[in-house]
Amino acid sequence: MATSVVERPAVHRPVSSERRDLLVALAAVWLTAGLFMDGWAHSHVPDLETFFTPWHAILYSGYAALAVSLVPARVWRGRPQGAMVTWVPAGYGLGLLGAVMFAVAGACDMMWHIAFGVERDLEALLSPPHLLLLTAGSLMIATPIRAAAARGDRRPVQPAVLISAACGTGVAAFFLNYLSPFTDAPAANSGYGNGQPFGLAECLVYSTLLTTTALFVWSRLGHVPVGLITLVVAAASVPNGVFDDFENLAAQLWPLLGAVAADFAVQGVAARRPRFVPLTVGVALPLAVWPAHLVGVQMSLGVAWSLELWSGVVALTTLAGAALGALVTPSPAPRGQAAPGRSVQSLSTQSLPVQTLAVPEGGSAIDGGDG
Repeated sequence: MATSVVERPAVHRPVSSERRDLLVALAAVWLTAGLFMDGWAHSHVPDLETFFTPWHAILYSGYAALAVSLVPARVWRGRPQGAMVTWVPAGYGLGLLGAVMFAVAGACDMMWHIAFGVERDLEALLSPPHLLLLTAGSLMIATPIRAAAARGDRRPVQPAVLISAACGTGVAAFFLNYLSPFTDAPAANSGYGNGQPFGLAECLVYSTLLTTTALFVWSRLGHVPVGLITLVVAAASVPNGVFDDFENLAAQLWPLLGAVAADFAVQGVAARRPRFVPLTVGVALPLAVWPAHLVGVQMSLGVAWSLELWSGVVALTTLAGAALGALVTPSPAPRGQAAPGRSVQSLSTQSLPVQTLAVPEGGSAIDGGDG
């Protein structure tokens, strides 16, 4: 017996403007800066025993600015008619969910401080309310990346995406600062104990963080914007210096030279063999960043690791990056067919019977404007 597929009515899904995404990204900078200021206070102010501090004021005002920037234009104009999907810009839904979660987590954090006092050092990073704040904040910060993907934005330079990726990396690095090789400079420690195995683990963790961030952006946009790797490495290596007053600054700044080289390599491959961009990211990033980091360590503290050890760390992180890149590298298209699309996510939705029509935020399928 024959069956028929009933198509649902087209959904008029608004999309955000580049200017709107940039506003969200700049608000994310405010929130991220507040986070690092609060982290500095937790590690430098011994008598910090209250929730109500100037640093929390900066952090939560940054949250308020980011949450307000995520509110759909139709809400501000007083006409959010119809289903929510028709007035929330594509890519902004998870950001709004994160804003609600952040408010709940902030209230929990205040009650936690009142009941148990103010955490310090590692306890502050592992506090359940703080981890919930991390999750909620990450959903909000990544909004411009999701929004650009929804618009199909393939411009080589995308400021909102770059800022969003940098802030997201910075926040993740903040919560992993106890594993940061950029600030610890473990290559300057010749002892086995926490020097060698722990240093290797630090490099692997941060190499994975940097690589997966770049691959996440590629998976959403179908390309790596110019400068992405450099900004991501800068966000992971430099801001955490606030915890130790930038004691090992050379070890934090030299990796940026390697990041620039990796950026050039990725853009060069993208122009000639775009299918191999993920693999190039996985290989070029650690292969360029960690030797540059070791140069910085040598210039400031002196590398105490043996040739076998430091070269093995570079090789191992490169192999790990290659494995990550290979996992998402698209298969070659069969002869006579177009190359694979932007991402697995976009390919998986092509056969759905639901039709989605993207329109400018605040407008409609008829008027087409965002007012």
